[in-house]
Amino acid sequence: MLTMSKVVIVGGGNGGLVVANRLHGKGLDVTVVEPSDTHLYQPGIVDYVLGHEREESIVKSLDSLLPVKWVKGRATKVVVEDHYVMVGDKRLDYDYLVLSPGAVSKKIEGTMGWHTLEEGKKLRELVNAFTGNSIVVGYSGVIKCPAAPFEFAFLLKEKFPKAKVTLLNPVSNPPEIQRPMSEAFGRRAKELGIEIKRGFRIAKVDEKQKVIESESGEKVQYDLALIDPPVTVGNEFKEMTDQSGFIPVDRTSLRYKNYDNVFVIGDANNIMTPPKTGSKAHYEAKVVSDNIISMTQAGSRKVYDGSAICAVYASSKKGYLVRMNFEKSSIYGASSLFYEMKKAFTHLYWTSLKGTFP
Repeated sequence: MLTMSKVVIVGGGNGGLVVANRLHGKGLDVTVVEPSDTHLYQPGIVDYVLGHEREESIVKSLDSLLPVKWVKGRATKVVVEDHYVMVGDKRLDYDYLVLSPGAVSKKIEGTMGWHTLEEGKKLRELVNAFTGNSIVVGYSGVIKCPAAPFEFAFLLKEKFPKAKVTLLNPVSNPPEIQRPMSEAFGRRAKELGIEIKRGFRIAKVDEKQKVIESESGEKVQYDLALIDPPVTVGNEFKEMTDQSGFIPVDRTSLRYKNYDNVFVIGDANNIMTPPKTGSKAHYEAKVVSDNIISMTQAGSRKVYDGSAICAVYASSKKGYLVRMNFEKSSIYGASSLFYEMKKAFTHLYWTSLKGTFP
């Protein structure tokens, strides 16, 4: 009797669930390792904080989305030389390993980010209670979805038109491939009267004095601040990282180093273009799952070309559509069509986890 190849997927986020769903029913023994009972649609945090979506729209139980075996716990050790993963004292052997653990925020005192439901709830309370004059939105280093700070700035300026809104951008000059998006967002900020401080690298945040200071000593006062700290991989994967702080992969196959049976997708890998987004994880997951099927059964290998596509809010009525791959990027809009597309995807997202579209 033939034994089924064992596939272990570490992480029940966007990428992990797409791989699990695409491998389900393909004659493979698939196990997902994930400590959380729930799955959060992270881009929906923007809508949630502004009061445009309810918690029920952006959070679902993991077991309702998962068609394969689930080991509830956190991967504590990965031994690629001997093909196993430890989850506490439980050993999971594998023939193929897909690492999709996401990334964790580095701590900057006075900031909390916006990538968990708990953070979203706190920010929603702060926004609802806001009566001041100055709003600062910013980020530091490598973050998830670099369009999100702009979305917050655009929507907060619309919600509080009399407030001064400032966006702190650590990037002085965007890379050429991101220039179309950067220029479009810059034009929109100018239309709304939002000041963008480029090259503002956050050094510290003084919550008592409500002051944000840059590495060069520039200070910005605020009444309300939304600051997204940089991300990195969790400590359990630190031994696998390179100088970027992320896990190195071949960018077209998503393979880790020279291991033909180990893949890293989503925020955890060291691919920086396209940026770390759910869309990037989704398309990477489709390539990896198809290649595992081709290796265990039959079929041609596929390559990841850097594809990512995102709808971005320009206001509460208009949006942009951003498309990119390794070679180029394009941005369309702002238009009501792309706004409606962004809103609709909050609900279509759950179907997209099956990996059949887009």
